[in-house]
Parts: sequence; C-alpha cells; structure tokens
Amino acid sequence: MNVQIAQRLAELRRAKGYSQEALANELGLSRQAVSKWERAESSPDTENLIALARLYGVGLDDLLNVDKDVEDDVAFENAERAEKTARAQAEREEALREQRAHQEAMAQATAAATQASEAAARAAKAAAAASEQAASARTSAAAAAGSPAGPASDAPRRRGPWRSFPYSVVATVLFFVFCFGIHAWTTAWLVFLTIPIYRWIANIMDDSLERGDDGAAPAAPQGISSDEEGRR
Repeated sequence: MNVQIAQRLAELRRAKGYSQEALANELGLSRQAVSKWERAESSPDTENLIALARLYGVGLDDLLNVDKDVEDDVAFENAERAEKTARAQAEREEALREQRAHQEAMAQATAAATQASEAAARAAKAAAAASEQAASARTSAAAAAGSPAGPASDAPRRRGPWRSFPYSVVATVLFFVFCFGIHAWTTAWLVFLTIPIYRWIANIMDDSLERGDDGAAPAAPQGISSDEEGRR
C-alpha cells in the first residue's frame, strides 16, 4: 500500500479518537493488522475499507483521499513489485534448469562409464582368449617340429610386470579427474576403452619377457669339456 494512504488511515484513526487496539476490536482484527496498514506493509481488503468508511462516517474516496499522483505512485509500486516477483521467479527457474542439466549430465556420464567398463571387460576377455589360443598354437607348432613342448595352455600364467600393473585403478582415477577436474562428463568414459588395449599390450610384453627368459642357452656340462680336452 502507498505510504500516503497509510498516513491517511493513521490520521483518520487519531482524529476519531481510536487507538490501534480499539480500532482492531471494532473491526474484529488484531492490533498487528492495523499497525501493518499504517506502516504500508499491507493493505486492508474491500470489506475492511467499507467498515472503516462506515466507522469514520466518510465515503471511500474521502477515506483514501486518492488523487492522481497517489494513483500513479500506487501503480508504479505495483508494477515494480510485479517486476521483482517475475525476476525472482525467472532466476529460480533458471537455477532449476541448470540443476536438472547437471543431473542429466551426471546420469549420462555414469551410464556411459558403466557401458564402457562392461565393454572393456568383454574386450579384455576376448584378448585373453586370443592370447591363450596363440600360446596353444605355439606349443603345437613346437611339438610338431620336435622341440620340447612348452608349458601347457591350461597351466597358470605367470603375472609379469606389465600384467601386474593396476591399470584399471589408474583409469578409474583418471575418469574422476576428468569429470570433476575439467568437467568432461560426456567424454571421460573413453578412458575405460584404453583398458583392453593396455591388457593386450601387457600380454604381448610379458610373453616376450617370458620367451626371453626361457630362451637363454644353458651352460655346457663340465664333463663334456674334459672329454674334448682328452681327445685333443
């Protein structure tokens, strides 16, 4: 309510000899309601305006004493209040949209990470199966050539330094670094696709190291050397 109208209501109340509490009792309201009217914090509704006009013995126009300037002030205050309300509502809606977009990005990143992890596990199994088949083929070829047979394909495979490296843990840490560090929610899941690639390379490198260890030439027995010296 306009401050001038609030002052007008306070002046009429004093002119008629009412206190705030007495006026509230006449209208069946609380004293706080009358006090808010006179501080321009709230406005009396139409029923209370009519009751005030009857109690003071004046018309509604005389009660409010509204002129053109007051009407303009009231209209400006109402427009400003409506603009503030609309602005606050727009800010709340924008915050909600941003929150929903962030939640959707999180859900998509989580789903992508899950799918990538499952794909990495399947690729790792396929790489392990291919490596086992290659080892079995090498064993069969060695047996056909008359060379000593290598270890059975069903024997437990020794974990070399490449296979022992916890690359899956490193990939998981990198995923969270990309997500929370640089906010790459939509592309961070690609890190998990490197797991089967690393395992494939690790199998090759460890197999190469094992073949290098097994291919060392054994030392010649001492008895053979002494026989050769005797013949000489």
